[in-house]
Amino acid sequence: MMTSYIDDCLDALPVAAKGQIVLVLGAGKTGLSIVRWFAGKGVTVVLADSHSDAPGIAQIRQEFPKMTIYTGPFNDCIFTDVDMVVSSPGVPLKEIPLQKLKKSGVPVIGDVEIFLRENVRQRGGNVIAITGTNGKSTVTQMVESVLNACGLDVVAVGNIGIPVLDVLVQIELGLREMPDVFVLELSSFQIDTTYSFQYDASVVLNVSEDHLDRYRDFEAYMQSKFRIYSGRGAKVVNRDDLMILNATSDLNEVITFGLSPPDTDRSWGVSEIAGDQWIVRGQQQICRCRDLRVPGAHNVCNALAAFALCSTLVCVNEAAVKGLLSYEGLDHRMQWIADVSGVRFYNDSKATNVSATAAAISGMPTRCVLLLGGQSKKQTFDALVDLIRQKVRAVVLIGQDAKLIRQGIESSGVTIFEASDLKSAVRIASRVAEPGEIVLFSPACASFDMFENYAHRGDVFADAVRSLV
Repeated sequence: MMTSYIDDCLDALPVAAKGQIVLVLGAGKTGLSIVRWFAGKGVTVVLADSHSDAPGIAQIRQEFPKMTIYTGPFNDCIFTDVDMVVSSPGVPLKEIPLQKLKKSGVPVIGDVEIFLRENVRQRGGNVIAITGTNGKSTVTQMVESVLNACGLDVVAVGNIGIPVLDVLVQIELGLREMPDVFVLELSSFQIDTTYSFQYDASVVLNVSEDHLDRYRDFEAYMQSKFRIYSGRGAKVVNRDDLMILNATSDLNEVITFGLSPPDTDRSWGVSEIAGDQWIVRGQQQICRCRDLRVPGAHNVCNALAAFALCSTLVCVNEAAVKGLLSYEGLDHRMQWIADVSGVRFYNDSKATNVSATAAAISGMPTRCVLLLGGQSKKQTFDALVDLIRQKVRAVVLIGQDAKLIRQGIESSGVTIFEASDLKSAVRIASRVAEPGEIVLFSPACASFDMFENYAHRGDVFADAVRSLV
């Protein structure tokens, strides 16, 4: 387990020193940012990617033509005689010989660990850390919007798409000032290669089944998430999620949020006031839920988490509320694309797990045709059966695990189609949906069987819809 490896190495973890050899794993955006960070610091950087056709290889060769680069499946020789391994989150830990490296005293870290140590050692910026199975990017952007409205210079980094070391490089080159606050969105994969948890505030928004292709079981995935609470700073806790509540029962500095009325001044929640549902802190009225520009109870919960996190750094005043109410939502998250012949098409490509898709279906105001599929990550799809039976006219499946998904949902009794690609799926859905209904693309799966990422998948969907007009 990576956690035991981390616990053993925590106190001894060195910072890369001049003359050392650093092995960087992964040639994507994060890998490139790590290489750029170490450039000019007197260390020798070696890069390895298990894919011979990794899209970032050409860019790295162009910027660093003398760098040694290995491609193809990892073997033990690339880990020999290195002083540190810095792994991108896309690299499964099972591909790294952790026990061998542990015996040699070679640490395995990620870019977030480098950032946190650098920040503590030299910079001292405020850091808010956000993880969870769903809602991470939404809450990250909500926090950014609130704090910017309060007059702070804020940068959102990490899993949201901007590698945190790119920002540090920009600061070192004088291309930007040190921000007041880093809002750090963290996947479980990033947490797995982080040792230091030096945050002003942190949150696990929710935990549900996901990434079981990368973890031994759900318990291991859940424990990865909970490690974010192991350092200093305020712990923001979702009291509606019993797994999180039970796991954090002995923590100090806890601030809770949930959709029930709060019972203390350190709690955020929802209360009915004069016939309206209000976001409140203790007895303090903050704003009406219906004034949020992003609909649904899950987004009220996201707003509560964002306010709770921000309250550790600023007073949640009129400016803060204005900042949150200006937030209009994420691309590829319940994003309206077009109305075609009376049918509304929504892009929810960012729904990469079953619980995200369940939330999307629950929020449908009318019956829909649902597009599902991709890489299932060993999830089960039984949780969608009742929702599909209640709210879905038909399902169109795409991707690698279409047959597995069919087996999981066929007891719903709805008509199920299979399509060879996403454009064909959109055509089928447009024929099946009736005027006044919705076509919902909420895949519940990872995108990498057919696309570069969820954004690429969402763009392909949007283009396919617009071709119908």
